[in-house]
Amino acid sequence: MKEQSPDLQARLRNDDKNALEEVYLTYKEAFVNYGLRFNLDKEDVIDVYQDTVIAVYQNFVIQQKHIDNSSLKTYVFSIGKYKIYDRLREQKQFVTKVDAEDSYEEIKQEELVLSEEQTLLQKHFRHLGKSCQEILRLYYYRNLTVQEIVESTHYKDQNTVKSHKSRCLKKLIALIKDNK
Repeated sequence: MKEQSPDLQARLRNDDKNALEEVYLTYKEAFVNYGLRFNLDKEDVIDVYQDTVIAVYQNFVIQQKHIDNSSLKTYVFSIGKYKIYDRLREQKQFVTKVDAEDSYEEIKQEELVLSEEQTLLQKHFRHLGKSCQEILRLYYYRNLTVQEIVESTHYKDQNTVKSHKSRCLKKLIALIKDNK
């Protein structure tokens, strides 16, 4: 993935069509890979991504929004995540409960068959504290970088995120090993 230019947000606010194209091309592959995890067809994920980019454009150009506390990638994925949920609801693939504290809710799907390792992971993941669950979801499930986690959460710096993630992962591994 190519790096975004530092003034991309400003260029978007100034209705620069090249900036919009840059956003679209920069995050498309990562978003499609993220969206495929929800068992949507690739075409549906691409449709959702296009709707997401349009929403980002509207927010920056029409509403002149600023996203000072998070990266543009985090902003795009946040909008896209809810658009994916809307698409799944339209297709009646899942029912979700949105909690203000934890917007990374579990997705319940029918006829989901898990391997033995996945079952163990799921079982022991539930025994972790909320902060451990959140940081592991952000890093491993949403594929956010450590810096993006800092920008979108209460953590003060990258070292704090790294050490917390490491402790949580070690705790999860220990829980799984103790149960075998």
